[in-house]
Amino acid sequence: MVLDLATAAEPVRTEAPLLGFDTAALELLPAAVYVCNADGVVLRYNRRAAELWGRAPVPGDPEERFCGSIGAAWPDGRPVTPDASPMAAVLRSGRPVHDAEFCLLRPDGSRLWVVVNVEPIRDGAGRVIGGINCFQDITRRRLAEAREREHQAVLQAVFDTTPECIKVVAADGALWQMNRAGLRMIGADSLDAVRGKPVAELIAPEHRETWCELHDRVCRGESLSWSFDLLLANGERRHMETHAAPLPMPDGSTAHLGVTRDVTERRQDRQRLENSEARLRELLDALPAAIYTTDSAGRITFYNRAAEAIAGRKPRIGEDDWCVSWRLYDTDGTPVPHESCPMAVTLQRAEPVRGAELIVERPDGGRVPILPYPELLRDAAGKVVGGVNMLVDISARKDAERRQQLLVNELNHRVKNTLATVQSIAAQTFRDEADTPARRWFDDRLMALSRVHDILNREHWEGAALGDIVLQSVAPLGDPQRRRFTIDGPELRIPPGMALSLAMALHELCTNAAKYGALSGRDGQVAIGWSARQDRLQFRWQETGGPPVRPPAAKGFGARLIERGLARELGGSARLDFAPGGVVCEIDAPLP
Repeated sequence: MVLDLATAAEPVRTEAPLLGFDTAALELLPAAVYVCNADGVVLRYNRRAAELWGRAPVPGDPEERFCGSIGAAWPDGRPVTPDASPMAAVLRSGRPVHDAEFCLLRPDGSRLWVVVNVEPIRDGAGRVIGGINCFQDITRRRLAEAREREHQAVLQAVFDTTPECIKVVAADGALWQMNRAGLRMIGADSLDAVRGKPVAELIAPEHRETWCELHDRVCRGESLSWSFDLLLANGERRHMETHAAPLPMPDGSTAHLGVTRDVTERRQDRQRLENSEARLRELLDALPAAIYTTDSAGRITFYNRAAEAIAGRKPRIGEDDWCVSWRLYDTDGTPVPHESCPMAVTLQRAEPVRGAELIVERPDGGRVPILPYPELLRDAAGKVVGGVNMLVDISARKDAERRQQLLVNELNHRVKNTLATVQSIAAQTFRDEADTPARRWFDDRLMALSRVHDILNREHWEGAALGDIVLQSVAPLGDPQRRRFTIDGPELRIPPGMALSLAMALHELCTNAAKYGALSGRDGQVAIGWSARQDRLQFRWQETGGPPVRPPAAKGFGARLIERGLARELGGSARLDFAPGGVVCEIDAPLP
């Protein structure tokens, strides 16, 4: 026997207390069904009921009463209490409940709309001993109805308030309805003045045939968009863009519902923008530097020919992320993931990255050293909308640096060979005068020149620290703890020419102090200090504690080297003062 609970006119009667409702039989029903006893305890239910409830209650559990869902709400949002549920009402009154709608709450937080039909179950004496509920999921229907209501409300609001033309054109091409914005667009005073007239008469002649063909297609059920020129009564031509859809009419025919906007200015602006973008792309393509742009998520949106040349590939617009290259490496050969490249870091931190020298590897295995210059792109409100990166190919610079280093190394080698050659010539020339003062002074000056060359070699001849020059000059005097020297001055780098000149001057001062001055005795000391003021070097050498000083009757080579040669080389002044308490040398020279 098939029981249609939704349409049953008589209450269900049974002689056995609900045992006749076998779970297997309930599974045969096409809807969700459950059975309660007189107290509302859920005794049986089928699989469809459990699916709609989102849970499987324990049959016969006294806590599970009237329904297996965790809760429900009426259409107005009020919660459905257990005692007010349809099943409870049927068990109390004995009267069936048909087509009641409410919303089931599910454990996962979702909601389902259902329609319920509850019938009482009676025994042979007619007493209510339970109830059976057959319910169905109507969520889709409810959503569709809600959407339809919203759609109708939106259409009415759009029609009443939109600044664009909304019109309804009958199948024969006659105007049936138009809003105020449309009337203003065609220069009509009222709808009565234009209703029933052929819309095609307003279309420019060259577009009229196409417009009529598309209108017919819309009336046959297609939704279409197209553009055309409109001729106004005053002879002005305006460019229009329309979006049309079929609309059923009261007489059973299908009309054309169209939303039309005047896009004349937009079309002109777009043309100007396209021309501007074309010129910009031509300019960017002409640049020798590789340039590409990304959106805020890092997807490539543009690249120029130079970027393609550096990458050795055609980047995929909208697919490649962060960088146009195939692979990236650090200068030490460590792979750099694209998501860690300077452009990615710039977008992630909203701050440009500078000075990150990288190596691009092409698909063919070729490598190009580059310097990236990523920058952020922002909209008018300051929000980051993307980035632009310029990749500078520094291959030529790297080659030049390598060649320069080779030349510097060769020059250093040749200078050392030259000094060694000079030393060898001196040794051969002064073979019989090896222990004479002149030979020793010559060797010492040669070694001083060699030591300062070593310092400049370490600094790639870009300059040297003045402190290093001073320490190297006093080192030969055998005072590693500097008990006899007081050296004081700020950190200061000086150019190579100044370093060589000061080193030779310090050598002469050290030699003179060791032979005749403060360093010739046990208690003498030398104070060396310098400062930089207003782009000038102030250097001072002062001896104390040595034997009394007497000015020389004639100035030797060292004095002339300092006072004349040093002043000329540095473009400043150098003064030697043979004071009785100790020699003082003061040097003033411009700093480049």
